[in-house]
Amino acid sequence: MPPRSTAKKPSIKKPAARKPSRRAPAKRARGRRFPWSWVLVALVVFVAANPTARRITWEAVLAARAALESARAAQARERQADDYARRYGIDRSMAAAVLRAADAEGVRTELAFRLVRVESAFRPRAVSPVGALGLTQLMPATAAELQPGVTREELFDRDTNLRLGFRYFRRLLRAYDGDVEAALHAYNRGPGTVNRIRRAGGDPANGYAKAVLGRTGASPVGPPPPVRVDTTPASPPLPTIDGIAPTPMPVGH
Repeated sequence: MPPRSTAKKPSIKKPAARKPSRRAPAKRARGRRFPWSWVLVALVVFVAANPTARRITWEAVLAARAALESARAAQARERQADDYARRYGIDRSMAAAVLRAADAEGVRTELAFRLVRVESAFRPRAVSPVGALGLTQLMPATAAELQPGVTREELFDRDTNLRLGFRYFRRLLRAYDGDVEAALHAYNRGPGTVNRIRRAGGDPANGYAKAVLGRTGASPVGPPPPVRVDTTPASPPLPTIDGIAPTPMPVGH
């Protein structure tokens, strides 16, 4: 075996660790805070002492409150439209249109939906055998009393028909002192027929009011009644002849 070397290996010195500095960290310069509280106090004092500022501030508060209430009402109306669309199996835009028209004309929401369902099954171009048109099945003569100059094609417009139909029903409600069943009978049979039967001591009920109000035990959102739908394209209005009075048409149907 070769002899072991007796030479010492050079030692590797590790660098000495630096001692942490004892110097205190420099403090950050702090800027002065803006006196927002004093600004608020000054603003309150100014508003309290200035009548014009008080009026403007109060109007701004009322406007903000009205905007908040309007936003909440819009959200509630959207949820309501979704609910009625689901219950009656119609699209949301139709449900929203019925809600708008019922509110504008002062008709109860549930009653408005049931009336449209029984009258037309929510079909905008529905036509009855006696010539009633649209969602609320208005007779053209009745619609002309409510809106002079309205055309047949306009009665197939969703919003126009709903607005006029609910307006007519509201008029009947006032005529019959808020009696919903009597107003419904008049809507279906015509006020002239209902009044004549009443004067003779009879009962004008024919099942229509019960069908609308849902008092027959049937579901208010069951199968819709059969109804004929007008599929003919719109035609231009017929020319009028001066000097010839139009033939009177019955009000209601």
